[in-house]
Amino acid sequence: MRIVVLVDDSAGPGLRADHGLSIYVDSGRWRALFDADSDPAVLEFNARALGVDLSSLDFAVLSHHHLGHVGGFLGWGLFRRGLRVYAPPGPVERLEAAGLEPVVIESTSEVAPGAHAVGPLESRGFSELALALDVGPGERALLVGCGHPGVGELASRAVSDVGGRISLIAGGFHAPPRPALDRLAGVAGRLCPGHCSGDEAREYLRARYPERYCEFRSGLVMELRWPAARAASPRASRP
Repeated sequence: MRIVVLVDDSAGPGLRADHGLSIYVDSGRWRALFDADSDPAVLEFNARALGVDLSSLDFAVLSHHHLGHVGGFLGWGLFRRGLRVYAPPGPVERLEAAGLEPVVIESTSEVAPGAHAVGPLESRGFSELALALDVGPGERALLVGCGHPGVGELASRAVSDVGGRISLIAGGFHAPPRPALDRLAGVAGRLCPGHCSGDEAREYLRARYPERYCEFRSGLVMELRWPAARAASPRASRP
């Protein structure tokens, strides 16, 4: 399985950064997008630079309805009409108005072979999903948007609902305190904090768990294979 970070708050050479998140996943059987940043223009620029055809997606997953994750979905022309977007409860009419087909997830569901939308979990009056990906027998990678309900809580829900061991967590960690980061390190094999994770959390994980930490930014390519996940350097390989 190949995972490509299309947009993050920091970017590799030749790519754009934006306060948002978008991650492309190619399982070899299907292609999907997890979140779509805030700016359709930034998403389109980076996708082109990284060789990702957004019009060829089989489906998408929206973690939550904040602009930094849904904004790119609202731009006309990036995605094929009728693209199915699995989303938590919220203002899905915006997706419909953009020509997409929202499917509201009420509980953890398999959205494609080897892919589960996990949740939703509630936080401050809104819902958030994570995306669990099968990367080998009993192994899961977990993509998180912002982790508003707590990345550890989303990881626990993934384990309880889908089963297996989490080999990698990547995405927005929402600046958790150090004890929460230590607990997260006890759950996941590799940690790739990006977007809203905060400099303090990134620096702590980099220093305390250097062999399990990876730098997350626009252009990062990760090849996930059984039995381990390998994080390539940004743009070291192409989707």
